[in-house]
Amino acid sequence: MVDQKLVCTAIIVWGAIACAAPTTTPAKISKSSVVPSTCSFVEKPMISDEITINENTVGTISNYAVGVVNVGERELPDDKGVIAPRISAILAILDPSTKQSHDEDVFAGSVISLGTDRYCVVHVDGGNSKYGSVTLRKIP
Repeated sequence: MVDQKLVCTAIIVWGAIACAAPTTTPAKISKSSVVPSTCSFVEKPMISDEITINENTVGTISNYAVGVVNVGERELPDDKGVIAPRISAILAILDPSTKQSHDEDVFAGSVISLGTDRYCVVHVDGGNSKYGSVTLRKIP
């Protein structure tokens, strides 16, 4: 069982650190930089296999604790290496079985792996003066 108070505290700390960090990448990125894999999707109205996590909250997906923090615009590369401003979020991911965590910058079309499951980021809602959210769809 994941200690929800610990996870929430970790998410808040990660959010504070992320908010203090600059939100743009340097203009020059080496060709050897890793670019995120992206998925193609057709955005449809909310369907049952989609999971939405609101900013500053934690959801459980594939037995991982996944928190959403720092929704906003940042310059990020797509799968072809094209850097552009994108509405994005930081996912704070905790594997409760190993107690290891990591962060991932995601935007619509990003793919994340949680154990053996893969998820496509269908939508990142910037929030418009309120908290944002991230919607994920499991890739079959």
